[in-house]
Amino acid sequence: MLHSLLDDVLATELREGIVLAQVPANRRLNELGFNLPASQLDPARLNAWLKANKYPMPRLTFEALQGYLKGYIDCVFEHGGRYYVLDWKSNHLGFAREDYAARSVAAAMQEHGYHLQYLLYSVAVHRYLRRRLANYDYEKHFGGALYLFVRGVRPGWRDAKGAPLGTWFHRPPAATLATLDALLGGQPKAIAV
Repeated sequence: MLHSLLDDVLATELREGIVLAQVPANRRLNELGFNLPASQLDPARLNAWLKANKYPMPRLTFEALQGYLKGYIDCVFEHGGRYYVLDWKSNHLGFAREDYAARSVAAAMQEHGYHLQYLLYSVAVHRYLRRRLANYDYEKHFGGALYLFVRGVRPGWRDAKGAPLGTWFHRPPAATLATLDALLGGQPKAIAV
């Protein structure tokens, strides 16, 4: 079953003609580790930022953080000159293809706090590319974040508009990402765009 799921995910055409089986090994980084400096990261400020920027999330409750956020991104890959964050999700949303439609995927994104996850990943990749890519420009080079709920990604499973089921995509506006980057750095201007 696992091999079948993997074959389906790799063969499915995603947005902008992306087919993961066609992304060469030298155009991706698997399990990219990162450390984001976080100066005075306060849950109240982060909750306010998420609300102001309309990212639906469960309320965050943690002790104020002074240090680093450490994580691993499942995959960062390049396609057509743009770099994408990719995260695999094995959540069981149901048994039928309709269970992996946009509404169900959006509900899972909100319930599990995945919006904050991909936003942090996006900041990390944005910082990485800014240091490593000559003439880096967010608008030109950052493709966005792609979440694949692998149980629902099949080559023939598409919605009425032709979009693949089991997928979720977002590309934060540059200004929004800049304010999150500033918030992580403890800058007071970071609450809203």
